[in-house]
Order: sequence, then C-alpha cells, then structure tokens
Amino acid sequence: MVRNWSIIEAHCNHQEAFTPRFQGSYDAMKSEFTHNLDDYRLHNTVLDYHQHSRYHIKLANIMHSHNQFRACLILCDWGLASMVKALYIHKHHVVHPLKELTMNEILHIVHTDTEPGLDIAMFIGTIQHMSSIEEFNQDRTLKPNNIEKLLQRTEEILEELENRLINDIELK
Repeated sequence: MVRNWSIIEAHCNHQEAFTPRFQGSYDAMKSEFTHNLDDYRLHNTVLDYHQHSRYHIKLANIMHSHNQFRACLILCDWGLASMVKALYIHKHHVVHPLKELTMNEILHIVHTDTEPGLDIAMFIGTIQHMSSIEEFNQDRTLKPNNIEKLLQRTEEILEELENRLINDIELK
C-alpha cells in the first residue's frame, strides 16, 4: 500500500522526529569540555540546530528555484524555528527546547539591549502563519517575487541571528 505524504504531514513528522545527535565518546571530546559533559552536550545541540537551520534554507532555495513556493515557505519556517531553538538552548542551558515557542518567548530570545527584536519576532510569526495555512489559491497568493523577498529576508534574519549566536558563544 503506497501512501502519499503531504507537506503538512512531513512538517509534523519533522518537528517531532528531529533529535540532536550526541556523540558520547569521551575520546572525541574537546579539551575545553572534558570537565563538564553537560556543556559538551549543550554545545553540540546548539551547533546541530544551527546547522539544521542552514540546511533548511539551502533546501528552501532549491524549492524556490523549482517554483515550489509552498515548500519554500515551510522550509523557511523550519529554518527560523531551528535557529530560534539554537538560541533558546544557548540562552536557557537546556538540551531539549520546547516543541513550540510562543511569540513572547521568541521575542525574549531575539531581543537584545542593542538590537530590538520586534521586527524579527513579527517576521517569524508571519512566516509561521503563512506556512501553516492549509487551503489557499497558490496562483493568486504566492507570487514568485513576493516569495523571493520572503526568502531573502529569512536569509538576512538567519544571518543576523547566526552572528549573535556565534559572537555570544565566542564571548563565553
């Protein structure tokens, strides 16, 4: 019996199935983590979610080039969600982030003293909403130029959040 998977089912399965890798080999640990296994696990989990966000944006670009605009939006949402989870893990020092974060939690994560995060949080919410709409007329709603702008803005936000994450990791 062959089953056709919809993009929404794949999205639901993706959110539940992703578990960050953990390499428990003590020999492979870097010297800075030999004293604290929890720091090692936290660091690897943050890096995994960060890498995951990059992977989703690469796929989003591929889907955009094949005029698969709905898949592109969903992948943008996944990329943003992965980056926000990386920041959440780093900020709260927990290996397993919440499955879904509220807009208040997202705003708290992306807002800093030097960079207000309201525009980023609103954009993330918009992409979440657009990617979750099940029924809409793709020909009327999703114009290639608009999707290209959303994809470009997603890449800009991910780059900004990535720089914050990298700078914060280097400072500690």
